Amino acid sequence: MRVTNHIYLVGSGPYGLSHEFDSNIYLVDCEGALVLIDTGAGIDVKRILNNIKTDGFNFEDITYIFLTHAHADHSGGADELKKITGSQVYTSAIEADLLNSDSEEKIQLDVAKRSGLYSPDYKFRPCKASKLIKNEDVISVGSFSFKAIIVPGHSRGSTCYFVKLPEGKAIFTGDVVFFDGAIGLLNCEGSELSDYRKYIGRLKDLDVDILLPGHYVFSISDSQKHIDKAINSLKLIGIPKNFL
Repeated sequence: MRVTNHIYLVGSGPYGLSHEFDSNIYLVDCEGALVLIDTGAGIDVKRILNNIKTDGFNFEDITYIFLTHAHADHSGGADELKKITGSQVYTSAIEADLLNSDSEEKIQLDVAKRSGLYSPDYKFRPCKASKLIKNEDVISVGSFSFKAIIVPGHSRGSTCYFVKLPEGKAIFTGDVVFFDGAIGLLNCEGSELSDYRKYIGRLKDLDVDILLPGHYVFSISDSQKHIDKAINSLKLIGIPKNFL
């Protein structure tokens, strides 16, 4: 499903594009190479690949998989997609340790199952990252350059990816910030409101046009206002609006 001239939504549970456990999964046409942002839970990878084909692309042209974080709904398909496409998987160092773990407690899958977000029989498939990224690392792909912005809060190594496209400045935020300024705070290990307060300012003054979060609706114009709303809410005494 085309979102802009260079961005496609190729998977999403809520939108009915892929398995119900999947986060939003985006494909970026970098004019010569493709980037996949997140991979879903890994239950029905073939459906994601079919969506990519339907949108007019060959999944063999996916050069990179950029993971926003290691929660299963975003990264459970990384290992299989890495093997099918031959692409490199990029994530932050902290998330890489979780991504390659088969411990449900370590990756907080146990509490997610108790909360009804996954079926009891769901199994996470660990994946070894190809490249570890740091805050403000820049990755050039085809005609474009992606800037990694690590914003702990939802998880310790949550990473947003910022890219300037012909249609505007776009940011893939995973579960860091959502439409209308909601944040992704969880009641589990690694998700900290204090981290949000400390690091959310890294998203200030980006002049974002296009906001592409890991769940729910996206915005394709005048989108910095949603980020700024989250930043400002974290300066107030009340608990900010949350995505769950």
